[in-house]
Amino acid sequence: MTTLETSPVHRTDPHRGFWDFIETRPDEEKWELIEGQIVMQARPSLIHQVIVVNLQRLLNEALERSGSSWIAIHDPAIDLRPFITGHTYVPDVAVIDAAAIEPDRNVVDGCYLAAEILSPSDHRKLPGTRQTKIDVKRTGYEALPLCQAALLIEQKSRALTLSVRSGEPWIRTRLTGDDRLVLPGFGLACAVADLYARTPVGRG
Repeated sequence: MTTLETSPVHRTDPHRGFWDFIETRPDEEKWELIEGQIVMQARPSLIHQVIVVNLQRLLNEALERSGSSWIAIHDPAIDLRPFITGHTYVPDVAVIDAAAIEPDRNVVDGCYLAAEILSPSDHRKLPGTRQTKIDVKRTGYEALPLCQAALLIEQKSRALTLSVRSGEPWIRTRLTGDDRLVLPGFGLACAVADLYARTPVGRG
C-alpha cells in the first residue's frame, strides 16, 4: 500500500483542517493525520484485505464468547486528542466499545486494540522527522490510556509484532508462524498463521 501526502488545510488547527479536507473527498478514500500532515492511504492489496477480515472475525468471535461489550471493526478514525495533538489514525482493525457506535459517527477518541497490516510505505520516514510512519503510529497508540494492545502484522510472511500494556511500560514481542497470539483481555487465543488463512502466505 502506498501513500500520497498533502499539506494540512488549516495550519493553526490541523484537526480542523483535516476534517474540512475530508469533507471534500470521496467516501472510499482513506486519509490520516500524522504529525500534522494529511496522508492518504492507497487501496490495499488483496492479501491485506483478507488478513483484515480474518483478524476482525477472530476478535469478534472471541469477544462474543467472553460476553464483552467491545467490538472489532475495520477502518475507524481514532482521534488522539487530548493526549497527542495533530494525529488522527485509521487502523486497519480496532476494538472499540460498541456503545460508541452511533448514526453518522465515524470517529472515536480511543480504542482498546489497534492493528496495522504493514506495507512498504509504513517503513518510510515521515517528511520532517527521523521516524517511520509506523513507528510514529505505534507510539501514538501506546499513548492512549484505553489502549491495551497494538499489532503490527506483516503481509509477506507469517509474522507480527505485538505490543501489550503491562502497567506503565509496554512489552513488545515478535511472533511468527505457529506461535500463539494470546490476548486474555479480548478472549483471543489463536496461531499467528490463522491470520493468514486463505492467502498464499497461509498456504506457504
